[in-house]
Amino acid sequence: MQNLQEKIKKMLLLSDEDIEPLLKGDLKTLLVQNKEGAIRVAIAYGACIVLLLFFLFLFSLFGLFGKFVLIFLLFGSIAALAVLAGEKNILRITAYPACSYFLLFIFAVMALSMFSDIASKGAFFSKFILFCIIVGLGYGGYKIHEKAKERGINLIQLVLMILILTSFLLSLQASAVQFSVDRKIETIQKIQEERRQEDAEKMRMSMSMASTKVCTTDEECRKMNTKKHSYYAEYEEIAQEACENAVAKEITGRFEWTVSAKDYKFTSYEVDVLNDDILLMGDRAQLISNEGEKTKISYSCHYNTKKKTTTATVREEGK
Repeated sequence: MQNLQEKIKKMLLLSDEDIEPLLKGDLKTLLVQNKEGAIRVAIAYGACIVLLLFFLFLFSLFGLFGKFVLIFLLFGSIAALAVLAGEKNILRITAYPACSYFLLFIFAVMALSMFSDIASKGAFFSKFILFCIIVGLGYGGYKIHEKAKERGINLIQLVLMILILTSFLLSLQASAVQFSVDRKIETIQKIQEERRQEDAEKMRMSMSMASTKVCTTDEECRKMNTKKHSYYAEYEEIAQEACENAVAKEITGRFEWTVSAKDYKFTSYEVDVLNDDILLMGDRAQLISNEGEKTKISYSCHYNTKKKTTTATVREEGK
């Protein structure tokens, strides 16, 4: 233990008088005695907190395999250090408030972060497992606290052990929950892509049938011989404006366009010259819930160039 104190003094450039208040967690006294030493201690604590935040940042970016590697790398390193140090040395080190309280803070932040991810993204079964883990570890700690006391493990050390185990288990569960969420998103995107392909196929079939239709009157023949792109260009501005208003009226609740006011809100169109109909389609809008959550929506609008009427429909993405 004396070697540990010497290493801490050497690393932080502290005197014999400074090491005692540091290990007791009395940073106020250390600041009075050695302001520069207190600053170095604060930097050391800050570096550990930055490492924790960096771990949580990488954890949020990685996939399932990457998360597992990160978890076992961190907790495997902790376990290896504990084995190398030995039980007696670990108990001596964590008996100092400067070490035990700081480790409590680090692993409490990690556990709360994982708890938040599971609670916000997990389904009922995931939340039930979360509840079982917390209750089980809490009950287990209560049952063994007398035996732990006999082995020289104080309450803070016991809580720290439970908190480390909690962080490990919740990290594994948070990884599984995020993997499940990612798979669900992929499935929804796949279904949406299949729907878009079906709609495109229906549109092609509709255009094919329209092109093979035989006209029965001079008016129908004139319309059928009209080029659809030219027909649309003639009514584009009027149709876009009328349908934009129609869609806005059709949307119930608060929403916003995802493009500027000058941009067209519809990205594709179909023309039925015989029926004087232009079908406009787009997805440049999103609903805003009371909680501020945004959901993308798609919409379509039929504009009759002869009657100047509109019929709009709106659909939320994924429904």
